[in-house]
Amino acid sequence: MKNKTLWSLLAAAAVVVVFAGVLAHHYIADRPSAPPTTISAAAPPAINGNVLPQPRTLTPAVLVDDDGNPFVNADFAGHWSLVYFGYTYCPDVCPLALVELASVKKSLAERMPDVAVEYYLVSVDPARDTPERLHAYVTYFDRGFHGLTGSLPDLTRFATETGSLFLIPEGQETTNYLISHSTNVTVLDPDGKLAAVITPPHEPATVAADFAKIVASRD
Repeated sequence: MKNKTLWSLLAAAAVVVVFAGVLAHHYIADRPSAPPTTISAAAPPAINGNVLPQPRTLTPAVLVDDDGNPFVNADFAGHWSLVYFGYTYCPDVCPLALVELASVKKSLAERMPDVAVEYYLVSVDPARDTPERLHAYVTYFDRGFHGLTGSLPDLTRFATETGSLFLIPEGQETTNYLISHSTNVTVLDPDGKLAAVITPPHEPATVAADFAKIVASRD
């Protein structure tokens, strides 16, 4: 319990660091030479997490989808994406998160039928999570879910840039090991840019409502 609490605090700190960096960059880059007389943009909506004032372009990464095909940043374009970092051997939080996301998917299909949304589990355990295993795992929760994985450098960069953390224990002599990871849901916009991070707990009705706020703020 103590380790889980510590990891939750570290994950929350990662989100704060990511968004503080985004806000600092946005302010420095766009700071006018004289104080503005009016506010030109509405404040980001309040959600259980953080919404960027402007979407953030992510560093290019080459991942692998659950069909064994290369998957690049551009493949996130054309729809909203809800992304969860985890792994198939996770004993508790990952299956719970996917059950919750399946409920979110059903809710959003009824609430926002004209908004295209895709759902991804990004495995941070590439040594064990083959595309075949990922496909069987994610489609167990919902036939429309997608699985992604990749090299550790690409996974680490992608996770870090979106406010998530994971730690694979070193010196494992068996395949029976646990990976510590944060439990955020990353929201990418239809341009494949980072739009928001929804932090736990992920009660489906709250996640759906928060996502609706994020989409509405972009209209």
